Parts: sequence; C-alpha cells; structure tokens
Amino acid sequence: MGRGWMRVDAELWLGLLGSLIGAGGVYFAWRALDRTVVEESRDAFVKQRADLSHRYGQLCETAADMQLLSRPSLQRIGGSSLLWEPAMRPPAPVPLSAVRVEWSDTPPPVDHPLLQAARRCLPKETKARRYERYSGALGALARPALYENRPSFRLMEADWSSPQGPRLVFGTGHYFDLIDQNEAVAHELAVATTRAPASRPHWKALPLRGLLARDPLSLTRRVVLPSVGTLTLRRTPDGQGTFFLLLRGADRVATGGETYGPLPAGMVQPASLSPLAHRQDLDLWRTVMREYNEELLGAPEARGDSGTEVDYDQPPYSSLNAAMADGTLRLWCMGMALEPLHLAVCILTVAVFEAETFDRIFAGAVKHNEEGTVISGSRTNGIIKGLPLTAASVADLPADRMSSPAAGLLQLALQHRGFLLADPERHGA
Repeated sequence: MGRGWMRVDAELWLGLLGSLIGAGGVYFAWRALDRTVVEESRDAFVKQRADLSHRYGQLCETAADMQLLSRPSLQRIGGSSLLWEPAMRPPAPVPLSAVRVEWSDTPPPVDHPLLQAARRCLPKETKARRYERYSGALGALARPALYENRPSFRLMEADWSSPQGPRLVFGTGHYFDLIDQNEAVAHELAVATTRAPASRPHWKALPLRGLLARDPLSLTRRVVLPSVGTLTLRRTPDGQGTFFLLLRGADRVATGGETYGPLPAGMVQPASLSPLAHRQDLDLWRTVMREYNEELLGAPEARGDSGTEVDYDQPPYSSLNAAMADGTLRLWCMGMALEPLHLAVCILTVAVFEAETFDRIFAGAVKHNEEGTVISGSRTNGIIKGLPLTAASVADLPADRMSSPAAGLLQLALQHRGFLLADPERHGA
C-alpha cells in the first residue's frame, strides 16, 4: 500500500509540475505577446514619421486646403502652401526695427482637450500605457541630433495693424511644447491619409487638428512658439539679387527634415540661462544675427544651456550691426504666417545685403552646419554668390521639398522684387 501511495504522490507531483510548466509557458508567451504589441506600436510610429517626411509637400498641400476651407479668411502666399490673413501682416513691408517686442509674465495655458487629442497618435510605452507626450516618444524612438527642451519665447499677442507699429508680446515656454503639438498634428494627418494620400480625410479622423480648425492661431488656447524665417538676398551693384537656402538634414533636426528652408531660420529663444535673458535676447534682430553666425559661419548653436550671455558687441554681431547702421544691410518684416502641416508660426523677414558687405561678413561661409547643407550657388575662394532671384529660377525649385516658409518667402520676394532690390539711397541709406 505504501508503494501505491508513493506512486500516486509521484503522479500528483508530476501533474502539478506539468501544470506549473504549462502556466509558466503561458505567462512567458503572454509577456512575449506584450513585447510584440509594444514593439509593433513603436515600429509603426517610426515608419509613420518616415512617411510624414517623405510626403511633406503633398501633406502640406492637403493641410493647406483643409485650413482654407475651415477658415476662409486665410490665403495662400503666392500659390505656396504658406498661409496668412490680413490680421497677420502689416499693410506693407516694414523695417524689422519697427516691430515692437514686449514681455509678459502670464503663464502659458493648459488646454487638456488638446493634450488628450495629441496623445491619440502616440505609440505604446508599455502594453497598458501610451507615451504621455510626443516629445517623449520622439526622443526615445527617433531622436534627432539637435533635440533639447530649451527655454523658448511663447507668442502671447500679435497686433500687426497698430498705429504705433506692429506689436508682439511674448512669454515663457519650452521647445518641447512645440513638439508636443506641432509634430502631433502633422503626424495625425499623415496617418489619416496613409491609405488614400491624394484625398482629404474627414475631420473626425483628425481630432487634434479639428479642435484648432476654426482658429489655428488661438494664442489664448494653444502654445505658439514662433520661428523667424529670413530670406537672405545678395544685391549686386546693377540691382540683381540672389538667394540662399538650407537643406535640412533628416537626422539632424526634429522637424522639416529633408526640406529646403530659408537661411537663416530659428526659434525665438534665449541664448543663455541668465534669469534676465529675456531682456537681452527677446529681440528679433538678435535672433536673426545669432542664426547667421550659426548657419552661415558655422558657430556652435547658442543652445541657451549655459550662464554665459552672448556679447553682441563682438564680431560678427558688430559687423552686422554696422551694416544695418550704414544701410548696406536692410531687413524687412513681411508679417507672420502659418505652415499648415504642423500649424507652425513663422515671422517672415527678408534681409538685403549689398554684395560687398555680404562678401566681407560671410567670407569663408561654411558648406555644412549643425542643421544641414548650405545651398549657396557658386563658391569662389570662400565667397558664395547664391541662386538667381528670378521667377524662372524659383519655378525650377523642387516644389515637393520646399518648406512652406521658404516657398512663401520666395513668392513674397518676387512680388516685392523692385522694392527690395532698389538702390539703397531709395531706402535712406
């Protein structure tokens, strides 16, 4: 009988062991399935971003059409996908120095419906949870070379028709505020048009864009961190002009990779961690100067990650200021506009350099910078000449790879070509 019980016990233990092994197999299979679900979600996110970059031009056109339908006051700039309306520009180009810039301590708004809608396109961080913000997913899964949550200046108010001159009011913000909204709204459109790229999707498929459809520039609702896009013109003594572009590196920048953008261009941001940085760096001209130093002269980007303030009395800033003072550099502001795919806001400026001044300041201009490749036309002994500012030359540019700001600025430059390239004496030089 003892042996019988031993046999029963052995069978029982073997059965229990088999059950445990089976349960363990189910558990590990379940965990493997969890990993598969998460990995597939993350892989899809990365592929969708690649598709977003590949179809940039087409998606910009689709986004522009949708924004024009939802807000009829918006207009294309010269047939480009860059949009604006009368409230977003002065009646005529004005010197950038005429644009008043003010500071406000009002905290940025928190719009929870916008945050919730932005999360719908995010991949899984775990089986039970999506990434909380687009910036977190991008940083973890497709991090570009230049990717830091730097302090930025947030646009709070904009009045382009004030009798005292255009007035812009800025407050505090951070770069990832832009990523969390702008990249999410573009990603959302790319996903919604995957199966039918040539068709306009229904607004129901675009919850984030839908919340901003009627007022994409709702400065009281969304966080708007504007950039300054500058079209640089080199004017020869006979009144001809050339321009320059930047081919943005796909693996270098967080947004607009593999597109031709204006040169220079950059966010309105402080250049140091000084608590008084807004007093020194909240200045559109200084923003443009820093971008010239970085993008044409190859200086390290002023990342705003140190306590050292920029000395604007040193070259090349002193040379640029001197050129502004003697009239051999003239900087015009055309207003601001909306890049429809990302709903990004760009302050539009055109800089006109007399050729001799340009050649002196930018002697030895770089071929590449931290963000991409300088498109400079011919280059002789470090002197770059640029591409001809003619309707034919602009028409030959690859429309599907032109960023909205670059395309819009070129159209504005052609429209105002006579004014921009007039003899400096006409402008009081």
